[in-house]
Amino acid sequence: MRAETASSSNRQADWWNPNAGTLSVELSAAPYRRLALQLRHELAAAQQPHSILLAHPSRSTLPPRAAVLLAYCVAEELGQTVLLVDACGSSSELSRLLGCEHVSGYSNALSNPDTAPQPQRTSHPGVHFMPCGSLPSAAAGRSEDAVPRFMSSALATHDVVLVYGGSVLHDTVALSVAPHVSFVLLLPVENETLVADLDAAQKALRFCQARQIGVVMLTAGRSAG
Repeated sequence: MRAETASSSNRQADWWNPNAGTLSVELSAAPYRRLALQLRHELAAAQQPHSILLAHPSRSTLPPRAAVLLAYCVAEELGQTVLLVDACGSSSELSRLLGCEHVSGYSNALSNPDTAPQPQRTSHPGVHFMPCGSLPSAAAGRSEDAVPRFMSSALATHDVVLVYGGSVLHDTVALSVAPHVSFVLLLPVENETLVADLDAAQKALRFCQARQIGVVMLTAGRSAG
């Protein structure tokens, strides 16, 4: 996949907030719509289930916002149901962004798959959200088959599963998910991510048997509102 820039602009896109209805963020949707179409072709060519890990080399506040907008654009452009999963742990920026940091979710599902919580509905009928969960990462009690079992269940009810794994170099979540998805999309941020960190993140993902890795450079603009 060719790298593509997702740039900020003055145009506002509505993001879902389960408590407040929507959260306006100054990001242009156009690059994410193009990326959604590219991902469809990549997955179709590989004849793999539509599961994608979204991660970034180092800590940044822009990738979580990009993940939400990409989920929306995938649902819009492909006309498919999307499950956006926050796999980052109980302190994840994505779940905080959407007001769900204390809601049962991914960590609870890994700990007890028989009583896994249902995903949260969003303002878009085609997009659901699985929060990070109410258990600390260390207490999730992951068995060896916990992640693949979760992915299989998610794909049984949704056409596309986007898993937000956070920073590859600061958390083990992305590395634990990488072997169980069809595609890994790294989201470095222009003028923030070091080249050495990007290289290190790709090497770590390959070592953990990621099947395919793509890179999309995010461009930070005006701050989100």
